[in-house]
Amino acid sequence: MANWRQRLKSRAALCALWVALCFGLTSAAYLSWLHRLMALAHGTAADWLSMGAGYLLQAAGMGIAAQRLRRAPDADHSRTFAACALLFAALCAPALLGVSAAAVIAFGLGMNLACGIIAGYYLFAIARAVEPGHCGFAFGGGYALATVAVGLLALVGRGAFLHGPWALLLVIALAAVAAVFARRSGLFSPFEAAPEPDQPPKPAPDGLAALAFGTIVLISAVKNLGFAFPSADIQAGLVPELSRLPYALGLAVAGIIGDRDRRHGMLCTMAALILPFIMLGLAGQPVPSAVCWGLDYLFFGFFSVFRAVLFVDIACRARRWELAPLGLLAGRLGDVAGTAVCLLLSGRSLPLIAVAALLFFPAVFLFFRLYQRLYEPEAVRQRSEQEVFEAFCLRNDLSSREREVLRMVVEDRANGEIAEALFVSQSTIKYHVRNILQKTGCKNRNELTQKYRAALYPGLDGESRT
Repeated sequence: MANWRQRLKSRAALCALWVALCFGLTSAAYLSWLHRLMALAHGTAADWLSMGAGYLLQAAGMGIAAQRLRRAPDADHSRTFAACALLFAALCAPALLGVSAAAVIAFGLGMNLACGIIAGYYLFAIARAVEPGHCGFAFGGGYALATVAVGLLALVGRGAFLHGPWALLLVIALAAVAAVFARRSGLFSPFEAAPEPDQPPKPAPDGLAALAFGTIVLISAVKNLGFAFPSADIQAGLVPELSRLPYALGLAVAGIIGDRDRRHGMLCTMAALILPFIMLGLAGQPVPSAVCWGLDYLFFGFFSVFRAVLFVDIACRARRWELAPLGLLAGRLGDVAGTAVCLLLSGRSLPLIAVAALLFFPAVFLFFRLYQRLYEPEAVRQRSEQEVFEAFCLRNDLSSREREVLRMVVEDRANGEIAEALFVSQSTIKYHVRNILQKTGCKNRNELTQKYRAALYPGLDGESRT
């Protein structure tokens, strides 16, 4: 409980709130535009425009953001983001209220491009400002909060609030709040995490980004082969804002699992690849559309969090923040590819199953190849660290409580922090620290930390080797 209270006061919580504002803005506008588009275009044409051209332009927007961020990674981009948010709101006016199909389509596609740029900037902020172990909470929690909020707004007037002039007022208000929030929160201010002393540099991710990009494109394509959220269901009366509520659950659970252990989050995403075959098996069965939408969105939460967090991790490892948007960019390209095949083979289950099966095997291969490159070396390193820690404690005859204190001392945590974490007084912590110093033959905490790190990384500093 104390850990969650601390997290809610952190930069991760601040970023999650801002991501919720941004995603609420783009999600509400996109769904409102989709309804307007369906009123002016045939169902299949609306699908091609929204999930084909729209998604491609979202990917292009993320690419534009990544390119700009690459040129000035340490600059304050809050003004650029604010301008983009306001431009997005301006494009929404003719896209949501236009009377001609040409205006709704043209300005709506421009809105999708700006949507991608906005996504690129908040992923950049997550990578640069949030601790890696909390970025699943920042992204998944923010998306989940926005999804629930938009779903609740869909209940107002049975959806009328999000499908008319009120939707535009909501978009303008959210855009203004998001722009001000970005300017005043400091999320775009130059921010560098404190360097870890005496830590060996992490290996450069040679080829890792390319492998991750290809993996995400392929698994996203496979995922969309099973179900492509057809606009025909919306025209038949389905409320997409409410059917997306399971998405919030999937996002929240995926964020929690991913932050606890990236490997488990990745394996859950791998397991979700079976979903397309389940959905294709349900084709033609008397299953309500709302069930299909809800089930697909529930598992989609794992894909969304995985592809965002994966590239945030890669960006943090390489300290190249402009890489952070590439996860959603690759995901959108895969979404377009899978949706295109799904639309072209609509109603023909056997060809869809055959294509899904053909893509499934290379997707699994790339997925586990990525797993081996990214997380297995980390798992080996963690086991090695634990073995060194246990050996150090045994060699110095430390008690179980002294081991807990030592673990936090070498993490450079103050006595007050240790006392709060262990629910004891600071005087008790001082007593344990004094005993640890005596047993290890160290004069102070700094010497103790150096001695432990010399045991952990014996090749770094020969003079401090024990």
